[in-house]
Amino acid sequence: MGAVKTGMKKRGIFFTFIAITLMAVFILVFTPQADISLKKDTQAVASRISSIDSYVSDLENNYFETILRAVSYKAVLSLIFYMNSTGSFLPNLDSAFYEVAMNGTISNVPIDAITGKPLMEGNTLSNWSNKITKTAQDTLNVNTTITLINASIFQTNPWSIDSILTVNFAVKSSVASWEKNSTIISSFDIGGLPDPYYLVNTNGNYISYIKKSTVEFNQWNITKVREHIRNGTYVHWQDSKAPSFLMRFTNTIDASACCGIESLADPNKIIPSDVIDSYADYILEDPLNDVPCSELFNITNPATGGGVWDEFRYFKLDFNNTVRYNITSQDAIGTC
Repeated sequence: MGAVKTGMKKRGIFFTFIAITLMAVFILVFTPQADISLKKDTQAVASRISSIDSYVSDLENNYFETILRAVSYKAVLSLIFYMNSTGSFLPNLDSAFYEVAMNGTISNVPIDAITGKPLMEGNTLSNWSNKITKTAQDTLNVNTTITLINASIFQTNPWSIDSILTVNFAVKSSVASWEKNSTIISSFDIGGLPDPYYLVNTNGNYISYIKKSTVEFNQWNITKVREHIRNGTYVHWQDSKAPSFLMRFTNTIDASACCGIESLADPNKIIPSDVIDSYADYILEDPLNDVPCSELFNITNPATGGGVWDEFRYFKLDFNNTVRYNITSQDAIGTC
């Protein structure tokens, strides 16, 4: 009986050991700690992907647009200063803008060195692309590759300039990668910019800054014309015969379909003051657009002292603009 009991005890110990071992395996396999660790890793990866995805979205929808607007404004202003320095119109605005905005050069020469205005150094599209790449690497530990394809400007509104950038960018990290081709569009107001048409045609002696007139088309009269000349404001007519702001960079004095603007030149600021032509700016300096004397009017009334000659002697307008500005026959005396 003792031998039987001893054998049964040994078998009981053996089965107990197996049970403990199986329980340990179950504990190791099904412990909550393993599941928590896995969840933590998954959440960390998801959080990192979300952070980088936000960066990619901001890059496409905010950063590039802000940079494009700032660079475009400085590039346009640099080109105006360049034209004033050289005394010449641009042969091609698109190519000039592209080179200045991308590299800060014109004809492969730094434009700041020509104008004496430190606008483009460190502020080109290429410079900002490098800054983005470095900042993203330092803060997010991601590799950003930016390829600038093209940049240009155009107008769809008389008082603003649109710029467009086509760009390819790729973002790579240890957990994911993104690649996009994007077209970025931005816009800025031309108010306060010097008119290159005046600068070149007067050798820099007459600076006219773009300032939009607040007079409604049906409110013009001789008093408001006087203020218009005095303040150097610009107006856009619905059926304008004037060029747009950007057309003035290349001396393209044609009617703009969307964006023609014009001012009235001050005779006191041009030499000679007495020109047999309309003082509407786009007509005055265009030798191919001379107004016949029979269609030209002195905006004065010697008999009553009316008109504007007491302040702007020799000021004249063509028939069409006399009608536009609602100048009556009392103050419009035939030049011939």
